[in-house]
Amino acid sequence: MMTMMIKFLLLTLLVISPICAEKDLMIKECNNAQVPTICMQCLESDPISVHADRVGIAEIIIHCLDSRLHIITNNITNLLSRERKREVKTVLKACENELSTVGSHTLSEAETALTTGDYDKTAKSIKIALGIPHGCRYELQRIKFESFELYSQINIYTQLSDAAMRIIDRF
Repeated sequence: MMTMMIKFLLLTLLVISPICAEKDLMIKECNNAQVPTICMQCLESDPISVHADRVGIAEIIIHCLDSRLHIITNNITNLLSRERKREVKTVLKACENELSTVGSHTLSEAETALTTGDYDKTAKSIKIALGIPHGCRYELQRIKFESFELYSQINIYTQLSDAAMRIIDRF
């Protein structure tokens, strides 16, 4: 009985130790971000993250960026369906189009560059993709359109972009 208990404890330690070590890597990488909690939430949403190396962690964050981009685009689509002012509709439509085409394509380029080891191109693509929702927010605020939810989603996107850039800058 005692031998079985010792084997069980050793097996448990062997299984838990690598996960804790990888979780430490996640924490270390996210601690360099301006908002570590957003970075950790992203990584913890993907079960593969506990086994990822630094490049894998950056790749997961790019996936989170892409998901967030879809959330922002859907939010804009919903706003478009309810909006009556022509000027606001024009800006929202332009944002929706640019986010769904250029934004998604640019993040796809970032992921490809990451997997080939072209980290400068990865960072450049993330920066370009970040400019799109920032440009939308600027244009919407310029015409005095307010949407707490949309701007909040863009802020999260910005924080994830920052996390990705800081991780990639350290490669």
